[in-house]
Amino acid sequence: MRKFYAGITVGFIVLSGCSTGEESAQENENSETQKETERQEQKQEDESVTVGAAGDVLLHGRVYKRMEEDGEYDFTPALKAVTPMLKEPDYMIVNQESIPGGEELGLSAYPSFNSPYAIVDDLQDAGVDMLSGANNHTLDRGMEAVNNAINHYEQIGMDYVGVYKDEEDAERKRIVNVKDVDIGFLSYTYGLNGISIPEEHDYVVQKIDKEQIQEDVEAMRDESDVVVVNMHWGSEYERLPNEEQKELAQFLADLEVDVVLGHHPHVLQPMEWVEGEEGNETLVYYSLGNFYSGQDTDYTDTGGIATFDIEKDGEKINITNPNVDFTQVVPGPEDQYTVKPMAEAEHPAEGGETEQELHEHVYQWMEEAE
Repeated sequence: MRKFYAGITVGFIVLSGCSTGEESAQENENSETQKETERQEQKQEDESVTVGAAGDVLLHGRVYKRMEEDGEYDFTPALKAVTPMLKEPDYMIVNQESIPGGEELGLSAYPSFNSPYAIVDDLQDAGVDMLSGANNHTLDRGMEAVNNAINHYEQIGMDYVGVYKDEEDAERKRIVNVKDVDIGFLSYTYGLNGISIPEEHDYVVQKIDKEQIQEDVEAMRDESDVVVVNMHWGSEYERLPNEEQKELAQFLADLEVDVVLGHHPHVLQPMEWVEGEEGNETLVYYSLGNFYSGQDTDYTDTGGIATFDIEKDGEKINITNPNVDFTQVVPGPEDQYTVKPMAEAEHPAEGGETEQELHEHVYQWMEEAE
């Protein structure tokens, strides 16, 4: 009996030794598999670029006057809560709708806007890399305000598109290289509130013109991996795109534009994929609403920070992970206008729409397409 038990014991030891070796080998294999997965995920992350975009920055008097102290303007407190959202993407663009022509011209609001330089500085500090300047308020205060704004952009190193100081500036392609991905930006507006472009300054801003857009997109496509077009279009305060927006979106998709960023309605509109005639898909955000403004009618205190990823694999480019995170302009300490993530807002959005309802509104066409 003792011998029998000894045999079992030896056998158990031998078997245990084999089992331990097999488990160790399996653990090593699992560890290597996990490491390889992590390496692949890191490689994909390294080769992926996240681009962000926010809606209209339109500084009404009731906004900028509350951010002034002893003649100096500081918008940092108003942007503090959303600064992490602006800094997270690899590259961030917003629509600077009120021209920042500076204090020396005299600040003004509706219907003829001129904003302090500080809004540019503070947006940059918060994470914004580029300003889109083609909109119906571009020429509110004339060429002097435009030149002042552009001089300030250049002094602080803020990228800009859609508004230009001279012909050479207008001809310079806005192509930025982010993690070895060349992204080309264009910007157009439906109009200028009845203001005519000065004949001697016909370069200053691009209006929506299909022939010009096609020429610009084709030229940009030759030198860019991705083409992003800002469109100042649509009907103010309408929560769905109109027929002209949809027709222009199809036109841009047929030109194989990769992403369209929409502004002007001052309210959020849906996003969708639009199929081009070559079978390509164009991501269209019809309107990102108001990012920072003093408008207070229904839905105008809400905006969206859009993000999308650009994945580059050799010559192949994919636009993936389209997203919108909602923001709200709310009265803050001392009745300041403060931009906050909607989940942190202290009172319901004007119009009474919840974050979930906004999500359903913006994503409805994406979900229907699926």
